[in-house]
Amino acid sequence: MSQQFIDSSSNNIELTARHQRAYRVVLVHPSAGVNWSGGSEIFAIELARHLSTDFEVELLAGDRCSSFYHPAGGISRTKARQILNSSAIASLLKRFSTHPDIVIEHLTSFFPCAIRLLRRPADLIFPCNDYGGLAMAAFVRALIGTPIIYTEHTGLLAQGRPLARNLQFRPDRLVVFSETMANFARILRPSQPITIIPNGVDTNRFTPQGEQIALGLNSPVVLCVASLNRDCHKRVELAIKAVACLPQVSLLICGDGTDRAYFQSLGDELLGGDRFAIKTFAADRMPKVYRSVNAFTLPSINEPCALSYLEAMASGLPVVTTDDEMRRYMVADAGILCDVTDIENYAAAIAKVLSGDWQDKARNSALRFGWDAVALRYRDVILQTIIQSRKSRL
Repeated sequence: MSQQFIDSSSNNIELTARHQRAYRVVLVHPSAGVNWSGGSEIFAIELARHLSTDFEVELLAGDRCSSFYHPAGGISRTKARQILNSSAIASLLKRFSTHPDIVIEHLTSFFPCAIRLLRRPADLIFPCNDYGGLAMAAFVRALIGTPIIYTEHTGLLAQGRPLARNLQFRPDRLVVFSETMANFARILRPSQPITIIPNGVDTNRFTPQGEQIALGLNSPVVLCVASLNRDCHKRVELAIKAVACLPQVSLLICGDGTDRAYFQSLGDELLGGDRFAIKTFAADRMPKVYRSVNAFTLPSINEPCALSYLEAMASGLPVVTTDDEMRRYMVADAGILCDVTDIENYAAAIAKVLSGDWQDKARNSALRFGWDAVALRYRDVILQTIIQSRKSRL
C-alpha cells in the first residue's frame, strides 16, 4: 500500500515509496456494532471502511461490525440501558446525569481503549463517541503525543453546550458540518483548527431500486428514524400527531429507547394498529425499509447533518422536516421544510410530498454527500494532522 502525505504549505498530496508503512488510524465508538440506529455509530463504521484504502485502520467497537473491529471493552450504552431499566440505582444516577447509560459506557470503556492505544500506538486517534472518547484520547495524547481528530455530531444542540464542552479537550483538528458550527467554535477557541466536512451516505447501498419488504401497514407510509426518548431533541410525538391528521396515511417509526412504550401507546391511540408501528431492523435491512415507504420525516429541534435524511434521499424519498439553515442545505429541493410545531401545517406538507414524484430530486440531492467524496476529504485532513503533529514534536 502506498502512503500519502499532504504538504502543509502547498496542500498538494505526494506519494511516497510503496514499501513505506501505512499510517495507523484508530477510530473509537463502543456502541458501534451494538446500536445500529445511531448516526455516529454508522459514521464510525463507514469511515473505517472507506479509510482502509489509505491507512491501517482499526475500529474499537462494542461488537463485531467491521473487518477492522477490535473490542472496545466496557459496557455499551445499549447494554447499560438494559441494566438500568431493571436496577434500583437508575433513579439515583439520573440525579447526576440525564443520560447515565452514556456515562456508564464512557467510564467503563475508558481504560480498555486507552490501554489498547498505549500498547499498540496509533498515528492518529479518531474518537466518535462524544466526550468519553475525547477524554480517553486526550489522556493517551498526554502520555505519548498521539494527535486527535474529532467530528462534532451534536451540532449546536442545547445552545452549543456539547460543542463548547468538547472544545475543552483541544482536538488537534475539529471537523464540523457547517459554517455556523465553525464560527461558533472559533468564537470560543480562536486557535482551534477547524475543517467543514458534511456527513456521508453510501449511495450504492441506499438506492430507489431494489428489494422491498412488507411492513403490514396501510399505504402510503411515512417513515421516521429516531431514538425514542421523550426528553431528547427528536420530537417524535410531532410526527405521530401530524400523520394522525391524514386519515389514509400510516407512520412507521424505526428506533428504540427508554420511552418506546410511551410512543407506542400514543401511536396506537392516535393512529391505530393498521396505521402505526414501531420496529427495529438490522442495518443490512434498512435500504429495503426505505424503499418500502413513500416519504420520510424527522421533526427534530436541531439536526447537524442527520444520516437518516441522507439515506432517505438516496433511496428516492422526499423529506419533510424542520425549517432551518442546515436542513435547507441538506434537503435542498428534495422535500418541504416547515414549522413542524404547527401540526396542521406539518400534516399539509406531508400530504403534499405524498402527492408528487420526488424521486429524482431526492436522489440527486443525496449524491452530493456520497461517501467516496466525503472520505477523500477526511483522508486529506488526517494526513495533514498527522504530519503537522510530527513536525510540532521535532
